[in-house]
Amino acid sequence: MPARTVKSQRKNPLKLTLRRWMAPLGLVFGFCALLSAGVFGYRYLSQPGRLPLRVVEVSGALKRLEHDEMQRAVVQAIDGGFFSCDMQKLRLAVMAMPWVADASIRRIWPDRLSMVVIEQVPLARWGDDALVSVNAGVFRPSVLDEFNGLVKLSGPEGSQQRVVQFFQTVASAARARELDITEVKLDERRHWWLHFDGGLTVSLGREDIDRRLSQFFRIYPSLTANSPRQPERVDMRYEHGFAVRWREPAEGESAAETVKSQEKV
Repeated sequence: MPARTVKSQRKNPLKLTLRRWMAPLGLVFGFCALLSAGVFGYRYLSQPGRLPLRVVEVSGALKRLEHDEMQRAVVQAIDGGFFSCDMQKLRLAVMAMPWVADASIRRIWPDRLSMVVIEQVPLARWGDDALVSVNAGVFRPSVLDEFNGLVKLSGPEGSQQRVVQFFQTVASAARARELDITEVKLDERRHWWLHFDGGLTVSLGREDIDRRLSQFFRIYPSLTANSPRQPERVDMRYEHGFAVRWREPAEGESAAETVKSQEKV
C-alpha cells in the first residue's frame, strides 16, 4: 500500500506573531488618524475668522436694563469666532454695566450666544453717590435722583454686608413702632447711628449694640407719650441709663435741655 504524504501542521511562528499585533496596531493607527484630524479641524475652526458669532440673545426679568445696550456691549467685546472668543471677557463686559448683578453666557451652535442676566434690586442709597442692593452689592447708576426717597446707608470700605444686615434687623422693629428710618451709619470708629424721620437721632456706640437697640425701642414710647416735647437725640451709651436732648416745642423757647435718666433700663 503506497505511503500517504502527510503535510506538516506546524505554522510559522513569525506569521502568528504578526497576526496578533496587526489588529491592535490598526486600531491605534486609526485612533491616531482620527485624533489628528480632530486637532487639525479644531485648530482650523478656532481661527478668529472662522464661524463668526452672528446672534446675541438676552433673557431675564429686566426693568432698568435695555436689551439693545447689553447686546452692543457683548458685540464690542467679541474677539473671535464660535470657538475662539473669550467668554470671560464677554461676561466682564456685561458685568461692568451698573444695573447688572450677575450674568452667564453660553455658546449655541453654530453662531449664537445666549445670555441670562440678573438685574440689581436696590435696597437703599449707599453714601452720597451709590446704591446698595438687597444682596449688599454696591453699584453706581448714572442717575440717582429718583432714589432720594430710599434710606441712606453708609459705612467704611467693605462694611456694606454688615450695614445692610443691621438695617434689615432695625427696620422691622422700627416699623412696629411707627418709626421711619432715614439713615443708618457706621462711622470710622465703628459707632452706630440711627436717624429717623422727624429729626430723631439715636447713638448706639460700638458695644452691646443688640442690648442698647432693644432698650431704645422699649423706652421710646415713654419718651413720646403725653409729652409736649419730642426727643431730638437719644444717647444709649450709658450702662444704666440714657441721655435725651429734647426738641423745643415752639419758637422763642430756651435752648433744648439735656436730661440724663438714671433709671435702670
